[in-house]
Amino acid sequence: MKELSGRTAFITGGASGIGLGMARTFLAAGIKVAIADVREDHLDTARKLIGPDLPVLYLPLDVTDRDAFQRAADEAEAKLGTVSILCNNAGVGVLGRALDSRYADWDWTLSVNLGGVVNGIQTFLPRFAARDDGHIVNTSSIGGMLPMPGGAPYVASKAAIDGISEALASEFDGSGIGVTLLIPGPTQTNINQVGRLRPAAYADSGLTEFERQLDREPIFAGGLNPLETGRMVLAAIEANRLYLFTHNVFREGVAEHFAAIMTGFEGASDEDYGVDASNPLFARIVRAGAGGSRDG
Repeated sequence: MKELSGRTAFITGGASGIGLGMARTFLAAGIKVAIADVREDHLDTARKLIGPDLPVLYLPLDVTDRDAFQRAADEAEAKLGTVSILCNNAGVGVLGRALDSRYADWDWTLSVNLGGVVNGIQTFLPRFAARDDGHIVNTSSIGGMLPMPGGAPYVASKAAIDGISEALASEFDGSGIGVTLLIPGPTQTNINQVGRLRPAAYADSGLTEFERQLDREPIFAGGLNPLETGRMVLAAIEANRLYLFTHNVFREGVAEHFAAIMTGFEGASDEDYGVDASNPLFARIVRAGAGGSRDG
């Protein structure tokens, strides 16, 4: 996808943080943008910041609502033209000890962070496949690659996004559909305001006090400017890069993590037991997972 000007992007969680950084960067590159967000106040702020003269559509959207997602997609394409870039960016940063987490914390985190990505894919992938043209950007987290204590539901959701992205990249390798897995480190976002978003259906949380503390003390106020993240994403789409880390400081940690994983092969059988490494499907999985022909 070398020529992006004139295309249309659909960004969930697009009215603040990384999503807004992508939206502003895309607009500057001549891309029309549908900004979808669950927070009306953030949509209003984004509208004032971007101004009236750019091709942008503001859509209230709860990404867990599948019917609403389809309606938002239809409206975006009716008003801005065919969507060819999907950014599954919406997420909630439910953090805190696993011992304090309750079913509501797991259910809410997975419904938004994982379910929202699934709903975006189910909404737009058939449209992309029908044209053999499109690019999907899934926002994960460095926590998905370097699991941290104090956020098991969050880490689980992001690790699942990693796997989904790699599976899609493998399935559509060599086609007109690209995939980028965005793996951000600390970035200036509203992730600390998670408690303000919690629906009544998920109020039975063991993390309420911790979320109040987060709201008082922004944890990533000095993080990466989301506009810089947006520029990285734009370049990754143009180059069809599968993996996109935003912070080089995590390189050594990720390498050590993978080295630790490789110790799991110690003592493994040398027999292939029916695994044919020359099988084209096997090779494609390995190539996509490793970045392969992608510049990852």
